[in-house]
Amino acid sequence: MSETTEKFIEIVKSRSAENSKSIHLLFEKGIIGNCISILRQELDSFIRVIYLGKLGDMNERQRLMQLTIDGLEWNELTINGRQRKITDRDMVDFANVLFGYINYVYKFGCGFIHLSNNHDFQNENPFEKLSDYDKTSIVTYLNQYHNFPIENELTIEAFKPYLLNVYEKVSSNMLYHIDELKENRVLNF
Repeated sequence: MSETTEKFIEIVKSRSAENSKSIHLLFEKGIIGNCISILRQELDSFIRVIYLGKLGDMNERQRLMQLTIDGLEWNELTINGRQRKITDRDMVDFANVLFGYINYVYKFGCGFIHLSNNHDFQNENPFEKLSDYDKTSIVTYLNQYHNFPIENELTIEAFKPYLLNVYEKVSSNMLYHIDELKENRVLNF
């Protein structure tokens, strides 16, 4: 394993360990909005690991990891020879093909990272702002992977008992795929 890969993995695991401590402490105190923000942070690490894992060009993988280590944004060379920023949306779109729940967690979690009306969830159900398709997809995911009753209305209170399980699923998937990065394998899905 290269020094760059080792350092990148150290950064991801350090963030994940802190996220795990934070989400459990916040959950215990009933600070659910910030728990969702932590879930979104863990998802950010996960989509980066997946994006790196799909790269067959190990030099490009190393370059992107080094950009993280250097505190720089990821970019890629376009067909026209220009640099283009690799956006979160690019990574989410790719990862969502592999893990269908990612887009929902990402989109919903962004509402808790950025100042939004989602922070008024005690008075207004933030899930109501989603399309019927998105709500149905979230309920289906929660039911399939976490036994959420399909007939339940999707609210923060109904979601709360499943929040830590969703976090653990994202985190464990990420840590699993990090091990594949260590071995310089291209992730096959």
